[in-house]
Amino acid sequence: MTDVLGLALEEACALYKGMGYNVVCTEVRSKKGIEGGSDKRVIRVRMDESAKTVYLAYSVFKTQI
Repeated sequence: MTDVLGLALEEACALYKGMGYNVVCTEVRSKKGIEGGSDKRVIRVRMDESAKTVYLAYSVFKTQI
């Protein structure tokens, strides 16, 4: 399995789709979320080889000052 933890969500999706996997993305956040956040990063990866599917959990981070 390719390590995509911390990678931008768009890059991780493109990588797995290029390998022939279906990709399902789910946002994980606190109740309030991050105000002004714009950087989606992968924080968890689960694979279902039999269904050829990758489940990516991502969170939004504020990386701009």
